[in-house]
Amino acid sequence: MSIEAISRPRLTYVPASHAYEVVETIQSIATTLRLMTTTSVAQVALVAVTFEFEHDTKGSANRSAHVKQSTLYYLEHARTLVRKSDIVFWHKQTLYFLLLGAALQGAEIVQTRLWDALLWRIHNTSDIELLRPKKMTIGHSAYPQPYDDEMQCILAAHQEYHLFEVQTERTGRKASVRTQKQQGESGRERDNSDLPTLARKLGVPYLSLLPRKSVAQVQQLVNLKLVQELHCYPLGRERGTLTVAIANPQDRNALDRLHKETGLHIFPVLAHPQELQTALDQLI
Repeated sequence: MSIEAISRPRLTYVPASHAYEVVETIQSIATTLRLMTTTSVAQVALVAVTFEFEHDTKGSANRSAHVKQSTLYYLEHARTLVRKSDIVFWHKQTLYFLLLGAALQGAEIVQTRLWDALLWRIHNTSDIELLRPKKMTIGHSAYPQPYDDEMQCILAAHQEYHLFEVQTERTGRKASVRTQKQQGESGRERDNSDLPTLARKLGVPYLSLLPRKSVAQVQQLVNLKLVQELHCYPLGRERGTLTVAIANPQDRNALDRLHKETGLHIFPVLAHPQELQTALDQLI
């Protein structure tokens, strides 16, 4: 199929002059990969992010619009994390980031940046008009090395490297994150030096250093005795969400107590226990 035979994608603009293109077919992405490496650069890296939203038969007439609006919300924030010269495609529920001149290693670096930022957005979305995806996957590849076929490159980017999924259980809803590199690992304890990897597995950010003085308004939200008891450190508040550094982001008892104390949604951030203690000592 010639390039001329493919319909031209619709070009749309978002804030800060960061553009993306809405395409109807994967072939448009494959054609761009080939075109860029023929006329502009020797190599193009690719990162693919796919969202899946929970199906809801009630009010289905507005569901499609809500899904589109929510995907656009995540797209607008993710788009600013890559260069303006990079090309971003939106096809159905997948975002494709074409990183011009980048190799496979560059794709992995950008993938990590996008993943951490999108997880933060998912956990901190408080707008009732926006939907949180029940599943999100991300993967990466590069063309023409190591994949010398455009469609093969795109398919490789769809092989999930990270997976975020909300599972429904009898006790409620629980988010889990899986990383491709970790799928074959046992449940052995991770060393503290591997905390950034652990944070990505849990689907939360990691802070190696904490501020030595908490914001006064934030301190007023949480009783200092409770903070010391739960061994957590309040970092900041945005709308109805309180961000808290904690050594175990999966400690439901601590998170639930903080929620009851503040009435806010609690967004946990992983921190080293020793760094937490040092920061907490400053609050006494």
